[in-house]
Parts: sequence; C-alpha cells; structure tokens
Amino acid sequence: MIDVIIADDHPIVLAGVTQLIRQEASMRVVATCVNGLEALEAVRVQRPHILLLDLKMPKLDGLRVVRALAADRIVVGTIILTAEADEAEVSAIRSAGARGIILKELSPHHVTDSIRRVHSGAEWVEFLGRSAKDTAVRSDEDESLGLTPRELELAMLVASGLRNRDVAIRLGISEGTAKLHLYNVYKKLDVANRVELVLRMRRAGVPGT
Repeated sequence: MIDVIIADDHPIVLAGVTQLIRQEASMRVVATCVNGLEALEAVRVQRPHILLLDLKMPKLDGLRVVRALAADRIVVGTIILTAEADEAEVSAIRSAGARGIILKELSPHHVTDSIRRVHSGAEWVEFLGRSAKDTAVRSDEDESLGLTPRELELAMLVASGLRNRDVAIRLGISEGTAKLHLYNVYKKLDVANRVELVLRMRRAGVPGT
C-alpha cells in the first residue's frame, strides 16, 4: 500500500486529487493539507511514501517545504503539482530534492502514474505538457527531432521570432505553460537558447526555419 499526503490550498483541487487517489486499490490518503506548514508537520508525523505538494501555497511554499524535509533528512517521494512554473523553478525544485513535477492541466492518470513511478524508485518524473492531444501521429519533422506535435508547434512559433507571451496567446495556454513546453524542447534538442533552437531545426529540415 502506498501512503500519500496531499497538500493544496485550492479546495476543489484538493478534493479532486484526494478522490482520485482513493479510487486506487494500491494507494491510500493518510492526510490532506491546505498550507505548507500543515504539509511539513503531516509528513513529519505520518512519514508517507509520497507527498503530492502544490508549489504555491500560503504560510510555506512548496519549494521551502521540500528543502525543510531535506534538512530534516526525511525520506519521502515529493511530487510537485503546479499550474505553471518557469525553468528556474523547475531546476530549483529538482535540486531541492523533489522527485517529480506535474502540470495541473494534464490528465488525472499522470498523477497516479507519477506516484507509482516514484514509489518504484524513479529518480525524477516529469509531466510538463504531455497532454492527450500529444499522442497524435507525428510528422516526419517531429520524428527527426523527437518532439511531440505540441512541442514542435511551439518550437516553430519560437523559431519564427515570437515572444513567450505571444506564443502562449497563439496556442491558447498560459505564458508559464509555454515556458515549460520550451524548457522541454531545449532539453530534448540539447540546445541552450533560441538561436541554437533555430539552427537545430534548420539542420533537421523543418519548413519555415
């Protein structure tokens, strides 16, 4: 049985994730929390296998909770739930000792899948924009770059010179989500900036670049 603590200051999200976990025969919710201080104390007392932790909460944000647990040498598989995060936050979350990060906009199965992966020993689990629409058949350009259709679409917009805000508007997503997609693209293509991205796409023969 995988013991889980859920911490989120949004009642609807907290209730929804709690119900989702309770439907899993191999998982049980041992505590729910509405702020970072509650989450920290609950983990200290309950010692769960998994902590599902909202990044931005009152009293103590998710990143500070992760750091406090690390300072206490408490072993728990912390998975960050967030509506958005920039590249610096993703890096900080991982460096602090969290074991995963998930965008709240994704399908519920990503949550239970991440719990199973972390509990089974995965060092890092990341779901930052791999939504159901990303399972569409890939184009030849997509295959050559290893990007999902959504990531390829974003990369092409970025390569055309659009700023993150304009890319987000064009795709109908938040600017934070656009940044996370771009972060994934940079990692997959092993590039560090937009200039390198354009050059990489040109070498792959992507039209319009």
